Amino acid sequence: MLLTDDIRDYAGRSVLCWLASVSEDGPSVSPKEIFACYGEDRIIIANIASPQSVKNIRHDPRVCVSFVDVFSQKGWQLYGRAVLLKNGDDGFAGRQAILQGMAGDAFKVGMVIDVAIDRAREIIAPSYRFRADVNEADMRAGAMATYGVRPVD
Repeated sequence: MLLTDDIRDYAGRSVLCWLASVSEDGPSVSPKEIFACYGEDRIIIANIASPQSVKNIRHDPRVCVSFVDVFSQKGWQLYGRAVLLKNGDDGFAGRQAILQGMAGDAFKVGMVIDVAIDRAREIIAPSYRFRADVNEADMRAGAMATYGVRPVD
């Protein structure tokens, strides 16, 4: 199972994911706000307004999906191959229903980017590596102070 509980937890805490794809002109990174872990080894992403990502995936299906919990400053990079699914394609309806449920009435999810993950790499802010005294609670408190927010009680 590539999508561990830890990866699922960070995906659930992340507001956006970033989809990196490759075009003939080079790499491209695009934010995606509607995404979910799916099954044992997939990330599904709503294609809301991403013509460049779609064009790039048609050119080269290799992608990287990244997400970070801004408060803990930890997350994951997930590498794999993307498939574009539209109405009538095998597996589209179930995936689309999940993403449409997340989007509500705000967006119409007419295409799903389905990424089969083949490897994962953890993202950790440099402070964890270069300061022996730092821990996740400190990072959360610092980020909350920076952003001017408090935890919900």
